[in-house]
Order: sequence, then C-alpha cells, then structure tokens
Amino acid sequence: MNYKISFSEMDQLGRKVNLKKINVSLAQMRLQALNLKAKSISEVKKRSI
Repeated sequence: MNYKISFSEMDQLGRKVNLKKINVSLAQMRLQALNLKAKSISEVKKRSI
C-alpha cells in the first residue's frame, strides 16, 4: 500500500469535507428558520382567534 498523498490532493480532500460540513450546517439553519417561521405563524393565528 502506498500512503503518499500529495499536498494538492490533501487540499482537495479537505475542501470536499469542508463543503459537506458547510452544506449540512446550511441545511440545519434553513430547517431552524422554517421552524421559527412556523412557530411565529401559529402564534399569530392563536392571537387572531
């Protein structure tokens, strides 16, 4: 087995991992924002009833 990886390959792998992390955190932020919107909408509906 040859474990030698060039620096450019390591850099590319690191970027891929970071992109995945960023995408995951963005998805979580979107979900939280949607949840907050849903909560505020339901509270407004309760007040108006």
